[in-house]
Amino acid sequence: MTQFAQTSHISVQDVSQQLETLKSQVEILQNTNQILSDGLKSQVEFLKQENQALSNSFVNFVDAMKWNLIVLTSLAGVLTAVGGWIFKNNLEDAKKVAQEMINTQVERKISELVEVRVEEVARTFRREQVIGATKVDYYLPNMTQEPTEFKLLKARQFKDVRLVENLETISQSPRDVVVLDLQNWTLLTGQRFIEVPNEEKETHARQQIDGLLEILPTSAVLVVYIRGTIRHLYSIGDRYVLPANNPVTLVGNTADGAYVAAGDRRMSIV
Repeated sequence: MTQFAQTSHISVQDVSQQLETLKSQVEILQNTNQILSDGLKSQVEFLKQENQALSNSFVNFVDAMKWNLIVLTSLAGVLTAVGGWIFKNNLEDAKKVAQEMINTQVERKISELVEVRVEEVARTFRREQVIGATKVDYYLPNMTQEPTEFKLLKARQFKDVRLVENLETISQSPRDVVVLDLQNWTLLTGQRFIEVPNEEKETHARQQIDGLLEILPTSAVLVVYIRGTIRHLYSIGDRYVLPANNPVTLVGNTADGAYVAAGDRRMSIV
């Protein structure tokens, strides 16, 4: 009996302690819930305030854009009106300026073309002046008839083209340019120069070329006319000697020789 009473007493105490423990836990839970509730309310309030601020900013942005559009529209209208007025009032001036620019460009281009043409004419005139002041000797040893090439040179309008057949005439009054015609030369034997063997041809040509260079002044130009190659011509170093192998190069090289002789004379004067 006594043992049963003790056991009942112990159980009541245990239950009482457990109730106290549960009470404490309930209080802790209540406090935690209160804290969580307060935090949640704070967050909700913060989000509410942020949302309101964002809404206010967007409204302000929309209002600002509306104002900017109004200003830009007004400005565009003003610029259009001003541009139209300027275009209307300056169209004639623009046409005048454009016409003046075109006239200036045309005049400048014409002036340039005229200058180029005048310079070309001046060069041609100076060239012809040199030719018109040049005397030429056409030397054909043992001449039998007047060659066609001589007539071509006369037609080129040099100051004077003299046909000679001996060195004495050239020595007495040497000319600016001397043409040695080997192409139409007939030897004393009656054989044409162009028909002799090459080695013999070189010998005869050397005699004629060296004989002329001995009596000509150093300013004179010697043009050797032969449809072929004379090797001796390429061994002459310090004299003015030009080969010509057809009538065209004969006339051209004789004219070139006139410029060389004229240039040499000018250098001698200086």
